[in-house]
Amino acid sequence: MSPSSTTISSNSLPIEAPDKESLIKRNPHADFPAVQASRPSYPTPPFNLTKTPNPDWLPGTGASDSSWRQHALRIVDPNGPNRTTVQNYKLMISTTVPRPIALVSTVSSTGVKNVAPFSFFQAVSQDPPLYSLSFVGQDPNDSLRNVLESGECCISLVSDWFIEAANYTSINTPPHLSEWELAGLSPVASQVVKAPHVGESAFSVECKLHSSHDIIGKSGKRSATLVLVEAVMFHVREDAVDEAGVTADAGVLRAIWRGGGITYGVCANAWELPRPETWRVEREREDVKKLDKKTNGAA
Repeated sequence: MSPSSTTISSNSLPIEAPDKESLIKRNPHADFPAVQASRPSYPTPPFNLTKTPNPDWLPGTGASDSSWRQHALRIVDPNGPNRTTVQNYKLMISTTVPRPIALVSTVSSTGVKNVAPFSFFQAVSQDPPLYSLSFVGQDPNDSLRNVLESGECCISLVSDWFIEAANYTSINTPPHLSEWELAGLSPVASQVVKAPHVGESAFSVECKLHSSHDIIGKSGKRSATLVLVEAVMFHVREDAVDEAGVTADAGVLRAIWRGGGITYGVCANAWELPRPETWRVEREREDVKKLDKKTNGAA
C-alpha cells in the first residue's frame, strides 16, 4: 500500500443517517402489516374520464354542493404557544394534496449514487423549464449536498408499478451506501448529467442547478433549502406521450400522489374542463351581463 493511500475501516462509517421519522411519527398504526392484510388487493384501476362534477354549472352560482355551509372552520395558529413545527408539517402535507412524488437521483463527490423521494416538488416555469425541490431539515441530507456540489440531478416521476421500491429509497442510509440496490431500482445513464435516472419511471428529467435559497426558521437556523433546477433533457416512455412530445397520457403514467401521514393514491379518474372564453365573448352572455351589472352597481 502506498504512503498516500488510506484504508477506511467499516467500523468508522456511520450506521445510518439521522432518523427524522422517529420525530415526525407519520405511521398512525401500531401494527401496519395487520392493517394492510385486512384490506382488499390493489385493483390496478383503469383510467376513467367522466363528466365534470356539475356539467350544468353557470357563472355566479358558486359551489355545486352546499354542504360546506354546514361546517364551521377551526382557526389554527401556526405560531401558537403550544404549536410545534411537526404539527404544522403534518397539517400542511395532509391538506396540500394531491402532491406528485419525484425520485431525485444524484451522485456524490466520491461517486456514490443516491436516490430519494420528494413530495415537496413542483413545476415552476416553462422559460426556462424549472422545477422546485424543497429539502427540509437543519442539516443538509445526501441529496441536497450532492445537488449543490455537483450542480446536477435527475427527477423521475413515480407510478404505481414501482411505488413500494420508490418508498424504500426513503430509508435513512448513511452517505456511503446507495439506495438503488436496496430498492432494486434500475439506474439508466443520462444524456447530459452524470446522475442516472430511474429506468422504471415513465417520465424523467435531467436537470442542472439553477439556484438555491436557504430558509431560516424561528430559531435563526436553516430549516429548509429551496432549490430550483432547470430541465436539460426529458425522457418520456413512448406509449405515454403524443407524437409531438407535447402531451403525456395520464392513463399510462398512473402517477402516484401523496397525502398526509403514510397515505398515497394514484391518478386514475379525471374530467376535462375547458377554460372560459375570452371576456369579450363571455360578457355577451345574458347571465354574465346580469352579474357584470351587479358587480359594477349598474341599474
